[in-house]
This record gives sequence, C-alpha cells and structure tokens, in this order.
Amino acid sequence: MGLTNLLSTPTLGIDISPGVHPQVHLGPLTIDVDIVWATLIAAAVVITMGLVLRKKATNGVPGKFQLLWELAVGAVQKQVDDTIGSRGAQVVPLALTLFVFIFTCNLFEVLSIGSTYDWLPAPTSDVNLPLAMALFVIVLVHRAAIKNRGLGGYVKHYFSRPFPPKLFFVNLFMNGVEELVKPVTLTLRLFGNLFAGGLMLSLLASLVIWKLGPAPIGAVLSVPFTVIWKLFDMAIGAIQAFIFALLTILYFDTAMAPDEEHQKSGEVING
Repeated sequence: MGLTNLLSTPTLGIDISPGVHPQVHLGPLTIDVDIVWATLIAAAVVITMGLVLRKKATNGVPGKFQLLWELAVGAVQKQVDDTIGSRGAQVVPLALTLFVFIFTCNLFEVLSIGSTYDWLPAPTSDVNLPLAMALFVIVLVHRAAIKNRGLGGYVKHYFSRPFPPKLFFVNLFMNGVEELVKPVTLTLRLFGNLFAGGLMLSLLASLVIWKLGPAPIGAVLSVPFTVIWKLFDMAIGAIQAFIFALLTILYFDTAMAPDEEHQKSGEVING
C-alpha cells in the first residue's frame, strides 16, 4: 500500500493544461490575446533584423550578422536552384522570410516554463498561425500555377494527370485530395511539433510536486530535464522552420514546372 501511494500520488497531482490563453470576444470571433501579441513581437523582431542588416550591409568584409544572413540566403538559393532552377528566383525571399519568422516564433518556446499561462507563448503552438501561413503559401502556389500554365492549362491538369485523360474523374478526385492535403500537412506538421513541446514542458513542470518522503526529487530532476528538453526543442524548432520553407519551395516547383515535368514533381513531393 505504501509503495502504491508513493507511485500514484505524483500522478494524481499532475494537472496538464497546455494551450490556455487569455481571450477577448469580437462578435462570433474568439481571439487569443497572448498569441496575437507574441506574433506581433516575432514580426517586429524579424523586421528589426532586416532593418539592422540593411543599415550595416557592406560590399566589403561582412560582419558576423551579415555573414550569417548571407549563408542562409545562399542555402535557400541553392535549394531553389536545385529544384526549380532560375525560374524560382522569386521564391527565395518568401522561403527565407518564412524560415526566419517561423524559427523566431519557435524560439519563444524556450521562454516557456510549462505554466498554464505563458506570457510569451510560441505563436506556432496555436493552430491558427500555422494554418494562416499554410493557406497564404497555397494561394500563392496556385497563383503561380495559373500564371505558368494559363487558366485553361491550370484547370486541364486536374483532369489529365496522373492517369490518361479518359480517367478524368479519377484524376480530378486524386488531384483534389492532394490539394486539400497540402495546407493540412503544412499546418499540422508545424503545429503538432510545437504543441508537443508545450506538453513536454508542462509535464516536466509537474514533476516539482513529486517527493520521495521529505526529499523534493521532482524539483531537483525537473531542472536538468527542462534544460535538456529546451535545447532539443530549439533544434526541433529550426528543423520545422526549415521543413516548412522547403515544402514551400517544392510546392512552387510543382506549380512552375512545365506540364511534362508536373507529374514527376508531384510524385517527388508525395513520396
């Protein structure tokens, strides 16, 4: 009985409630205030970085900040050249901006302490921001596809790929499902990883109540575990920002590819 109580008490005392936000209501809309101001702060940080870079940019020996930025631009440019080619130059600013903004938002997770209310939560841990960015990207992708193929060619490819045109109904169904899945996967991949990070921090914070007799075992263990998890979370945040930017590039590759390359590009992304 004593051992059972020792093991069950910490479990019974845990109350994990991530994603609780102060809210305001505007008609039928419910707005999470902390997500809004965290998003605005992240946007302000990105804009400030751009302004500082513009002011300090030089054609001579670059500073550390400019060098880091040039490395990031070069990496994105290489990825675009390898997938889309020269026609994808217009995608570089969008992909790079998305990467920097998402990574900045994800870094806010490091400031979290796993409490019910965070004063500066990661905006990407709320599904609304990833969904808004995913829809923004998909709208631009379809715009690029229409510009590349013309309205007639854009509509036609939904009926003529990947099977012969006589199976137009199957083609339309498969292509329709693919287009609906794209924003969903973009959203859930980013949101799911950041939300899971918040769950882990809440779980680690709950360890504080765990005691072995008078010894605060949980309070001692929660500190190193939280530090290790935050470092891991930073790496995950960078990876997820990169994946979002990379998928944006690949979607534009499919939209901007000539008709004979479209099926191959779609197979690469879906694979």
